[in-house]
Amino acid sequence: MYKVAIIGAGAAGIEATKVSLYYNLKTILVDKNYDSFGGVCLNRGCIPAKYYLNSSLHSQNLEAIYNKKNEIVESIKRPTLDYFKKKGVNVLWGRAVFLGERKIKVDGKIVEADRFVIASGSIPYELIPVDRKKVFFAEDIFSFPSLPQKFLIVGAGAVGLEIACILNNLKKDTLVIEKEGRIIPGFDKFLSLRLKSILERRGIKIKLNDDVNNYDLDEFDMVLLATGRKPNLYGMGVEELGLINDKGWVCVNEYLRTNISNIYAAGDITGNRLLAYAAEEEAQVALENIKGNKVKLDFSGLAECVFTQPQLACVGLLEEEAKKKNIKYNIVKSNFLRFSSSYVYSDTDGFIEVLFDNKENILGAGIVSHKAAELISLFSLAIKNSLKLSQLKKLTFIHPTLSEIVSKFLKPY
Repeated sequence: MYKVAIIGAGAAGIEATKVSLYYNLKTILVDKNYDSFGGVCLNRGCIPAKYYLNSSLHSQNLEAIYNKKNEIVESIKRPTLDYFKKKGVNVLWGRAVFLGERKIKVDGKIVEADRFVIASGSIPYELIPVDRKKVFFAEDIFSFPSLPQKFLIVGAGAVGLEIACILNNLKKDTLVIEKEGRIIPGFDKFLSLRLKSILERRGIKIKLNDDVNNYDLDEFDMVLLATGRKPNLYGMGVEELGLINDKGWVCVNEYLRTNISNIYAAGDITGNRLLAYAAEEEAQVALENIKGNKVKLDFSGLAECVFTQPQLACVGLLEEEAKKKNIKYNIVKSNFLRFSSSYVYSDTDGFIEVLFDNKENILGAGIVSHKAAELISLFSLAIKNSLKLSQLKKLTFIHPTLSEIVSKFLKPY
């Protein structure tokens, strides 16, 4: 019998396997096949998208970008798999089906384990039928060595907008439609409106309060769906175990344990934060608790970023939410135009705001910048470690850098 059986080899499953190895636990890792090893992030999400975003700024040779992407994915995937096998992890390909609290079947093979970690991730929500001729999920774009000219993207969340930026870099005719009244609906309204203005100025067409049924899809060469995700649980038998909530996600407590004491879950499947790095943190917490350490999940200071061009990153409490919750706050904000480094790095559309209370505790921050994902980490650190605004003001950064704006804009002169 295995000590730990991990179902799913995405960000959460791979991290769980690493922690399990660290604690010398006898481990089996189950995933559908080699192609899916690494999960959406490695194969069709984070890594390909960010590589395409960066490369398409400098080259429109899509075939070369596509081929290099495949090389990069393989250079990450193969060594990870080889390392696991070398360390004694049994990697089993196939779909896992629960037969009870301590037993699963994987393509006819019975696996028994003392503890289970469900990390099977999420899959795209199919708003309209995906026919594999014209209508695709947004993540499918990384599977084509060439692309047509005219695109409709349904959904102006992070995924839809990142794909739109890639297509815009490649000089494709792209329209993004969104049913809500703003882009990236989960983000602060002021910042999302600011980003929308910049993206439209750069040639991306965006229509809000719109519906795909208003369009003749034959007018487009390709339609990409970016309308959210749903749990990847089909056929696993978790319903029979009573593990899912009313929205279909696996329900866990703050220790990442389900209602069955020996079954844990981590990553997208919990419906918590659908982010690869959040999945890794959940996996760490789950394994710590399997080991017997009482560790609670703590997402304070967890930032999020939309990797558009420019990027939009946020952490903590921002103005719209503070007003809704009647939380008293102070705010400082600034354009990057005031600072010489923004000209050096062509980031004059940049913007930053920070919320804090009367005791100078940092409540949250939002940044629009080509380096927003990097800059926001300073505020993540501050919030996680209860640093004061006065402490950030005292920092001296290298000049000229974008990071120096973090301390300079806080000063009253």
